[in-house]
Amino acid sequence: MRPNSPHNYPGTLGHKPIAVQFHAGSHYVALRLLEGYLPQEKIKLIHYGSPQQRFEAMWNGEVDACVVMEPWIALGEKLGCKALCEGHYLGAENASDDMDEATFAAITRAVGQAVDRLNADKRRYLHYLIDDPRYAAALVKYGGLTPDDFHLPRLRYAKATPYTDEIVADTYHWMVRWGLIDPTARADDLVDNRIAEAAVTLADD
Repeated sequence: MRPNSPHNYPGTLGHKPIAVQFHAGSHYVALRLLEGYLPQEKIKLIHYGSPQQRFEAMWNGEVDACVVMEPWIALGEKLGCKALCEGHYLGAENASDDMDEATFAAITRAVGQAVDRLNADKRRYLHYLIDDPRYAAALVKYGGLTPDDFHLPRLRYAKATPYTDEIVADTYHWMVRWGLIDPTARADDLVDNRIAEAAVTLADD
């Protein structure tokens, strides 16, 4: 929210435009967060694409709110913006049908090592967020960021683990309820843990 926004509570966002990227993390997190405060028909999400586009739509007053991740959260807070609610989403590891288990295990092992390094000293790696070519010019435009501008507990990194059947089923039914997936699709046709389970086992060996 802009610093002068009249909104201080998610429940006042009924029928107000909120910038997200459709069928991506910002879209799903927005629905998860807002459905506890507003009925479905009052949630008005607008597709704005990239995090920068969503942030600038909010900052310029095109929308009342936006859903973004770091470093845009830190930038908004530095500029005096208000956060109404916050959530974390569970990412997915994707592999093509022809990827062999050894290759996927190597990728999983590399990601796991990166997670260990990040969690050991998050501040050490913040320059990657600040200097990332996708963000750097825009961040400078708004005054730039330093490592001290970040709230480190917000940055959470966890090693890949297979989804449980319960998580898959709950997520599937939630997506069907919101019309995000064809109800004729079967959950076990959409999520296959076999390679992930083998890769985690091999990565731990």
